Amino acid sequence: MTDTDALRKRLNEIRWQLRGEARLAALEEHLVAVEADGDRPLLNSVLAALVDCYEYSADSTRLLVPYARLLHELDTAPEHFDAALLRSVYWQFKWIVYKLRDHPDVPLASVEDALVQFRTRYAEAGHSLHPYYEAEHWVAYHLGDDERAARAAELVRTTEPDDMSDCEACRVNDIGDMAACAGDDEAAVAAWAPLLEGDLHCAHEPHNTLADSLLPLARLGRLDAARANHHHGYRISRDKDDMLGYIARHLRFCALTGNEARGIEILAADRRAYGMALEPSVRLQWLEGVQALAGALRARGMGGTLLAGPEDRDWTADDLHAWADAERRALCARYDRRNGSTVHSDRSQARVEPAEPYPYVPLGLKALPQAAPVPAPDKAEDLPLEDALVRARAGVEDVAEDRVQRWLAVARIAETQGAHLDPADEAEVLLAKADPDGALEAAQDLAALAANLFAEAGQPGRALLCRIAKAAWALQVEPAAFREAAPALLAEADALAESAPDSPVHVDAVRARAQILMAQLQAGLMLGERPGPDLAAAFAAADADLAALAPNRRALLVRTQLARMLPEFETGFEGRVEALRNAFDLACAGGFRFETFIGAFQYGAMLNQAGRLAEALAVAETGLAAVKHDDPPFPVAALNLTATECSINLGDARTAEHYAVQAAHWYDRAGETGCAGVARHLLGKALAMQERSAEAVVILEAALEDLPAMHEDEHWRLLDARSLLAEHSQRAFDAPAGLTHILEALRLMDGGLAHPNPAFYAQSAHLAGELLERTGEAKSAVDAYGRSAAAWRELGSLSAAANPVRAALWARLRTDDADLGAALDEMLALARELEADWRDEGHHERYRESCRDEYAKTLLQEARMRGNEREETEDEWAARLLEVGAAVLDVAEDGEFLVDAAVQAAHTMIAAHEANGDFAGAQAVADRVLHRLGAEHEGQANSLNGHLANVKERFEEAEDPEGDEAVEA
Repeated sequence: MTDTDALRKRLNEIRWQLRGEARLAALEEHLVAVEADGDRPLLNSVLAALVDCYEYSADSTRLLVPYARLLHELDTAPEHFDAALLRSVYWQFKWIVYKLRDHPDVPLASVEDALVQFRTRYAEAGHSLHPYYEAEHWVAYHLGDDERAARAAELVRTTEPDDMSDCEACRVNDIGDMAACAGDDEAAVAAWAPLLEGDLHCAHEPHNTLADSLLPLARLGRLDAARANHHHGYRISRDKDDMLGYIARHLRFCALTGNEARGIEILAADRRAYGMALEPSVRLQWLEGVQALAGALRARGMGGTLLAGPEDRDWTADDLHAWADAERRALCARYDRRNGSTVHSDRSQARVEPAEPYPYVPLGLKALPQAAPVPAPDKAEDLPLEDALVRARAGVEDVAEDRVQRWLAVARIAETQGAHLDPADEAEVLLAKADPDGALEAAQDLAALAANLFAEAGQPGRALLCRIAKAAWALQVEPAAFREAAPALLAEADALAESAPDSPVHVDAVRARAQILMAQLQAGLMLGERPGPDLAAAFAAADADLAALAPNRRALLVRTQLARMLPEFETGFEGRVEALRNAFDLACAGGFRFETFIGAFQYGAMLNQAGRLAEALAVAETGLAAVKHDDPPFPVAALNLTATECSINLGDARTAEHYAVQAAHWYDRAGETGCAGVARHLLGKALAMQERSAEAVVILEAALEDLPAMHEDEHWRLLDARSLLAEHSQRAFDAPAGLTHILEALRLMDGGLAHPNPAFYAQSAHLAGELLERTGEAKSAVDAYGRSAAAWRELGSLSAAANPVRAALWARLRTDDADLGAALDEMLALARELEADWRDEGHHERYRESCRDEYAKTLLQEARMRGNEREETEDEWAARLLEVGAAVLDVAEDGEFLVDAAVQAAHTMIAAHEANGDFAGAQAVADRVLHRLGAEHEGQANSLNGHLANVKERFEEAEDPEGDEAVEA
């Protein structure tokens, strides 16, 4: 072998290495050796390989130098280029324009000159100008020349591509990108559909499009699609240096859509980007993502948050924002100087700080607490004081939800004008200012002052309600104290009610009595006491009195609140459900938003527990429609979780996904880590039900982090999440990760953690066997299948054990200890066991039928396994298959028809009849099975008919081997 031959062999070896810096280093070193050798064709091959490798590196602008040499070689010595290398040079020319454009230190004239060369060389070589027009569009867009960009985009759409154009996946991405850059998000998303739906793919697709689509989808309000594309896209792009630009877009998406916590994770996972020699355009994207994230945290008042930064250390969000902003502006300034405009800086600034905020996109992953909403100015602020008072007083009578805000507005207007309020109005203002949750003693003082003012205004009922509120607010601190005060308060309420039977005072007195009774019940429950019959009777009387005051809305609201507490008097499940239904119906009928929401939270949970899933879902959805952003987060989360569980159990995975995302978000807001883990577990399950494996894996991995915070009674979800992760990691082509999860689930179960499903251990062990086989661990797979079979047998189900028994036998044949004879003996022994249980009338009919099905499968697999023997003649082989097939058909027809087993047996027998030269026999078998197949088995029928047609064609060819030639003659 000559030195040149050895160098050529070495080049081929390098080409087989994975793309990356190691391969680049090997090519760069090899280039030196080839230059010394002096073989010009080989030198050109090395240069082309180097250009190709640079294109898929973190800084692809490095390809400019070797490509310039390659182009010089082509222009000066074209005889050293064969057809394949020549095509490679033309293919790589497309990259040159983009690299020159993206490097701010390359003069604009050089970029335009490269464009001219691009068009000239392609036209002279007879290639389509489709890729040229793509390049011209992106140069024009880069320069801010909208008219030129639009003309080029139209030519891209109307010019036919050829084999020098990018692949279809990349072209589709380009069309969508052009629309997005022109401001047409709808057209962009429509163009990207073949990529987003999985119909097209290549080395960089759909990775690129998934990142591109995030913010357009958010702008369009398609938040579910944006979430799905983030989960899928980031997972398949992470850890890939040549996809850091895509990762930067995921980072910026998280920063701009309220997912700073996710952004912090991404930044930490990809902090290597700071130290890499990134090409300028990718570096700019990275800086924009970093600055957007730091800016979002600063806007939350979290400028001190530590983030992964340059110099391999953590920076505060404030400091990192300043650093990224300075670096970004400096890089943009270089582009602007080269381009003679501020287009680059303006666009970059808009990407970091958009003019319009993006909507919050719940990802189902852990989120930072949402900032407290800034209340909108009350429209009463602009009203004259008297009008504001009329509005506020009406709010009291109508029990308007914003009645507190109305009185606070009155207070601000009065204070601004220096106006004096009447005692009753002043009392309302004091009550509006009281905050018992934030400052109990101050609130009690305000209630006492309000009581005095109401008394002064001649409203003793309102004064009593103030004193009741003052006492009831202290329940959390001193529940026993209220019980001591209650008799006197009740006596005062009764006296007031009797003194003015047809007046507002009477209404207030009835309301007061109900408020006292509710506080009494609450105090007793807090002291661990169950309510007695006297209190129950008092509640019933108060309910009747309130009902008699209809349609007074203040009385109706108190009656609704009273009804919410009536389930405490019920000892039976059905009684509690009925009481909750009544409370919920009252709230809905009265139009009380908050009470509807809370009533749905309680009633929906009970219906779900009772298995009345459709009713529970309807109630939960009614409650969720009433939710406001400032409602208590825990019940909102729990209501969403109820809707999630009902939807999953009803088989509606898409609806379950929607509610699970919301449940996780609200539990995060409530600081309920474990419950958020439950929501994420159910979200992962909903995604798994839709076979969206990549997304399911992301969510389930997050669930594993949170679930340990739940009570140990819920730790079975760790097992469930692990099993789902194992299954869907395998579907996402990551069997090793799946194996890790399922083995951990088995370890936890071996350690005593139980799953509600008694068959879960057997199912998990079987899945472990499949994954062990997938990863080349056949011996361990045999053991796992054995554990599965043993677990099924312990549960008394031989039919369920049959599958892992057969799987273990097949796996054993793939080990060094393979013993075909022993495996066949065990397969036959299994068949005899299954037949015995099938024919045993002492077993349940359903179990016997499952044994019959597994018996047929076992006979077929035994026949297939025996086919591994090499001692049979063809006649013996055919006779055996006909015998087994006939036996299987008999079994398949002895009860409800076993379609799969019968069709498989028929295929086997048709092959055997063909070997015997018996087409009539093959036809008879096919007819026998086809006769039993219904319309729902069209696929199996077509398969059988196709097999029979192929056999018939081969028989006819054998009878007239020269038929085709005779026709031609």
